[in-house]
Amino acid sequence: MIDQLLQDNGLLRKQIPIGSQSLFRAISDALYFTTLQHSQISQMLVQYLEKQITLNLIPQSLSILKTNQALRNDYCKQPSFSSFDQINLQLTSMMFRVKINLYYIQDNRLMCRIYNNNHLRMIELCRDENNHYDSVYSKEFIQHATLVQQIIYDQINKTIELKAEIPKIFKNIEQDIWINEKVFSDARTTKKIRSNSEQKKDQLDLLTSELENIQKKQHEEDSTEIQIINLKSNPPGLDNSIKTNQNTTTPGSKPLILEVPTARETGKLKFFDEQKSYGFIVLDSDNSDVFVHLDDLQRAGITKEDLRKLGSCFRSQTQVNHYGRGNEKPPQFSFQLMTYVGKYNKSRKAVDLKLINE
Repeated sequence: MIDQLLQDNGLLRKQIPIGSQSLFRAISDALYFTTLQHSQISQMLVQYLEKQITLNLIPQSLSILKTNQALRNDYCKQPSFSSFDQINLQLTSMMFRVKINLYYIQDNRLMCRIYNNNHLRMIELCRDENNHYDSVYSKEFIQHATLVQQIIYDQINKTIELKAEIPKIFKNIEQDIWINEKVFSDARTTKKIRSNSEQKKDQLDLLTSELENIQKKQHEEDSTEIQIINLKSNPPGLDNSIKTNQNTTTPGSKPLILEVPTARETGKLKFFDEQKSYGFIVLDSDNSDVFVHLDDLQRAGITKEDLRKLGSCFRSQTQVNHYGRGNEKPPQFSFQLMTYVGKYNKSRKAVDLKLINE
């Protein structure tokens, strides 16, 4: 399901070998387009954390690692443990100075948690329901990578007369190697079990036949999946997210890519359009505008009449009408910022609103 939702948004998943190191492998692939650096990245994050704590530069979100020595020791010993995934993503974003988009499925929608939105360079990952991580790229980038692969295969064939088949779609070589090694390892384990067993020959033959059928079926499924999945994503470190989503029509026709941080913002209502049932809030933090819809106001128990009494600015067709007395302050809210893909680009929307005017 995640593949289809990613493709609807101009993105593709590049498979990473399954295992406890999938997050570090996916990070390595997103940064260097190879999973070979995953062990070094794991070690670097541990060293980076220790340095940040020593220099007293650890952010508030990771302060528990500074105050809880036992937890920090556990992390340093086994950083790949799944409970530390959020810590690893935050440290990766800090150390490599990259924005990280992490896609996942929730309620049949494609969601996106963003780490360090202020960084210009960007990498993209996805997580499935089994907590396995893969790297994500744009279709355009994988098309370019496929062309490069074809040129390399062609040159190898001309140079050493290898006569290797030139791939028509992107070939995920590391994933293919992992699959072959896994099949070989499973077969070797089966052989050892058979040699140590005293079962009858017909039982051994039956076991071997069943294992071969399972491996054959698994290989066929993986091969089909590779053809569908391995056409994937955007150049490491480059933010093509807006470009790849420009063909999105309306929020209802394609899955929304959302990010809803836990931190709350505050701001004042700038204006509200009665005819269109939406308006904008000005953030207190940076004076930027945030979209707000009537539905979200009503969920918070706030009506148009309530806004009028508070002195809101309403728009009715071409005329702007000011309701309330001139000395009344505009309504002030606390809310969460939801990032989503609008008709042409990324937008921000205020949700979970709470009126905080006295």
